[in-house]
Amino acid sequence: MSDLLDFTLHLAREAGGLLRDKYLQPREIHAKGLRDFYTDADLATQELIIKRIQARDPHAAILSEEGVRPPAGAAAIWVIDPLDGTTNYARRIPVFCVSIALVQHGRPVVGAVFDPLRDDLFAAEVDRGAMLNGERLCVSATSNIAEAVVGLDWGREAPVRAATLAWLQHVGAQCRTVRAVGSAALGLGYLAAGWIDVYYHGALMPWDGAAGQIIVEEAGGQLLNHRGQPWSYLEPDCIAGSPALLPWARTSLG
Repeated sequence: MSDLLDFTLHLAREAGGLLRDKYLQPREIHAKGLRDFYTDADLATQELIIKRIQARDPHAAILSEEGVRPPAGAAAIWVIDPLDGTTNYARRIPVFCVSIALVQHGRPVVGAVFDPLRDDLFAAEVDRGAMLNGERLCVSATSNIAEAVVGLDWGREAPVRAATLAWLQHVGAQCRTVRAVGSAALGLGYLAAGWIDVYYHGALMPWDGAAGQIIVEEAGGQLLNHRGQPWSYLEPDCIAGSPALLPWARTSLG
């Protein structure tokens, strides 16, 4: 394990521990947009992560959900979601995580997604494979959509929800079942682990998918945008799956 991956994993665990400690405490909830809000836990965890990164590298460029942006032209950027699944967290639905990735020249090279309640740490480093709690990950071998478990999550805007419902109406008649995860980073982690076979989202932000992208890719999965082209964490629309289901995934997009 490289020093960089080791640092990222320890940081994800420390940040997740803070989320776990605050989970049952009274919440401070602040609105920031349509169906969008943040909590005191988002801010506290973001502060901890940034402090640790800057202690390692005072000049580090950071992109984080709660208002932290990197300087223009930065070649290496830490991309952070201090609490992915804020709605779940605020409602005490026990599905949420911290997501941390380092992106170099537009590609994630290290990623960690930590679920502190299950103590599940999904991680990957470029060309070194993906792991869950130290065990190697591989996407599902399912090739028949009739046997597939499909994961998805909802955007906030009405057009995105309408498109998701239209896709779901088509896909729901074909697959075994559908699960709404409530955390894009965990949805991609579940895909990498083979727990679900396809994951769909129409409104991702960069911090939602940067760590998940490298974890899925290093587990042998593939990610497409909704035009059927290779997906980047900077794009909002994503469908991900195993190579065996990729032809079906392209067809499902219409």
